[in-house]
Amino acid sequence: MSVNNTMDKSGSSTESINAQFAEDPRREPHEKETCLHVEGDGTHAEVRSYKRVVFEKLLHRSEFEVKSLRVIDDDNRQHVVDTVEDAVNQSLPIVGVVGRIPVGSITIGTPRNSNSHANIVK
Repeated sequence: MSVNNTMDKSGSSTESINAQFAEDPRREPHEKETCLHVEGDGTHAEVRSYKRVVFEKLLHRSEFEVKSLRVIDDDNRQHVVDTVEDAVNQSLPIVGVVGRIPVGSITIGTPRNSNSHANIVK
């Protein structure tokens, strides 16, 4: 379920959802990775991301299905929740996501002028 689907059900505003996206303060920059895994002739790719600019965009894509979210509590401990709604209801910052997206939503195109991670997910 994407953020957009959750917002429709919970009535939360986009601003309150976006305020809950955060970089994990415990991870070094090289640990804030994004992985994409497609098995053989699979119809979906598994995506795991700890890079805010990437997972924030993924969570706004209606075709992205959340498997789990990594959140941190007030004591800076990491927990796993199942839905964006769970994170919002507990006011926990989202620092990572595991989910899946249809292979048909993925395009690897010509190189761009920037190596910015923000340009990976449109």
